[in-house]
Amino acid sequence: MKRVIVTGASGFIGRYTLQMLVQAGFEVHAVSRDPDPKLCEGVLWHHLDIMDDRSAGALCSSIEATHLMHLAWYTEHGKFWHAGENLDWVACSLRLLKQFVQYGGQRVVMAGSCAEYDWSRVDCCSEDQTPCNPATLYGVSKHALHQVAAAYCRNHQVELAWGRVFFLYGPGETGSRFVPAVVNGLLRQESVPCSSGVQVRDFMHVADVASAFVALLVSEASGAINIASGDSHTLRGIGEEAMRQIKGEGAVVFGALPDRQGDPAMLTADVTRLRDGVGWSPAYSLEQGLAETIAWWKQNREENDAR
Repeated sequence: MKRVIVTGASGFIGRYTLQMLVQAGFEVHAVSRDPDPKLCEGVLWHHLDIMDDRSAGALCSSIEATHLMHLAWYTEHGKFWHAGENLDWVACSLRLLKQFVQYGGQRVVMAGSCAEYDWSRVDCCSEDQTPCNPATLYGVSKHALHQVAAAYCRNHQVELAWGRVFFLYGPGETGSRFVPAVVNGLLRQESVPCSSGVQVRDFMHVADVASAFVALLVSEASGAINIASGDSHTLRGIGEEAMRQIKGEGAVVFGALPDRQGDPAMLTADVTRLRDGVGWSPAYSLEQGLAETIAWWKQNREENDAR
């Protein structure tokens, strides 16, 4: 029996992976400080804080999992880029990896970030060609974890794949982020202030992000792999598509806010390794993904306003 530990299992990405992992034949052990058994039948939930070294060690010893999908991290919007918690998560992640390996673990997939790349020098990020020179503590922490984890796994003959996530959106996202902020404002018939919107980004539906991580776990691919769609859009184009679908009196006002200093004009991904090496491609187009996201927010209006 393949047994997988999923950290951050009730989080934005993690919750989408659970049913996919069950369907892939795994015995799924979902770890969360806020477990939600309603997310998926057939999943074994573990209510614990993996920052607690003893609890995480007991978990690994009792399960003896073959696979680890480590998605948990500190992600509070607007704060995570430079938060000291990033250092805590590097230490926690390495302890968890060591315990997983100690009890017979064979394959690890961890969530990295496009923030590891040098944003001042590139437009299309390639795992093999683009240098890693992160500008934030978050990016530095992710990159440092990858380097140390890769060396440790090599020494213990354990497979490690490192999924560098780009930009994602979808049902259940924190309301202050770009896509839900635009959608909620338009649903309330408001004017939504935005930057110039000329920035080009690779946004992918969260269900596709989760699917890519599951495909990465069951593959034999190793090393850094971009988790992105390969289909980029300007922020203006995303906002205009949201306006086209909602068709209300609200509007996204481009140029009402200044562009963020140091924000790269283009930040996109080379997805050759994901497409050819893992054999994965996204299921959602931007239009389909926004339609599903808009429908979800319409059904959760009270929560929208609370956010």
